[in-house]
Amino acid sequence: MFVTSNTDNLKCPITFELFRDPVSGQDGHTYERDAITTWLQKNGVSPQTREPMTIDSLRPNHVVKQLVDEFKSSSLQKHFLFKFGIDLRKAAERPIFQAQGKTIYRAEWISKPGPDVVLLKIEGAKANREAAYYVQLGSHPHI
Repeated sequence: MFVTSNTDNLKCPITFELFRDPVSGQDGHTYERDAITTWLQKNGVSPQTREPMTIDSLRPNHVVKQLVDEFKSSSLQKHFLFKFGIDLRKAAERPIFQAQGKTIYRAEWISKPGPDVVLLKIEGAKANREAAYYVQLGSHPHI
């Protein structure tokens, strides 16, 4: 199956997050099940087309689910690493948290918008090992 590097098609248009349980509505669009269910309970219309839509019309979108799963798997294998000063930068010089050996800064993407991000500066004898752990943890589906 094709794995896309552009995640926009793998994100819910309501939550703007990667799909976990994608469903297709009668409007032809795909949504995160919980988000569209809540939307329809309040509004009763498609958030995309504004045409009437019901919860009963929602169907699992197995193709999108498979694409998301493949993207996540590919991401785990690549251990996406971003370069400071090229991909992201500090949003402020003052850290939002600091403890012995660790400092956390608010950060922002340079080239294109992305999810909220922080920079974690790790110092000490086991810094590389700890950093590798955070890379794996950052790909966890429940974080």
